[in-house]
Amino acid sequence: MNHERKQPPPRRGQPEDETMDGSMFLSGRAGPLSPGDDAWIESLLRDDAARQPHIADDGFVVRVLMNMPAPKQPAPRWIVPAATATGCAIAALFTPAGAWFASTLVQLLDIRNFSANHLSVLVPLAVFYGCSFSALRER
Repeated sequence: MNHERKQPPPRRGQPEDETMDGSMFLSGRAGPLSPGDDAWIESLLRDDAARQPHIADDGFVVRVLMNMPAPKQPAPRWIVPAATATGCAIAALFTPAGAWFASTLVQLLDIRNFSANHLSVLVPLAVFYGCSFSALRER
């Protein structure tokens, strides 16, 4: 098999850089040989695949694909919020920090004792929960 490297001539006015394997590519993002140019790589792969002879596998690929397990169904969307709520409830019920947090949250939400200091806690909480529910909705 002949594996010659096809390289277009360099553009005028653009320097070349050497890659690790010794091949050259034009420096700068706009060149056809820049590392981010997938079209050039795809064309090389297509050309190479067209030159390669077909490999007879006696039906091996078909047998493997037929024995592959069926794709699994994704978990229901409600499972993560339900697990989060369950974990929070367990932490609030069975730890001293949970009891403190619950009582503090009730005090924060009590309108009779409301002050501007409460906003420093409630506003970030509201933003956090708003962003979280927005992210869940976008899934």
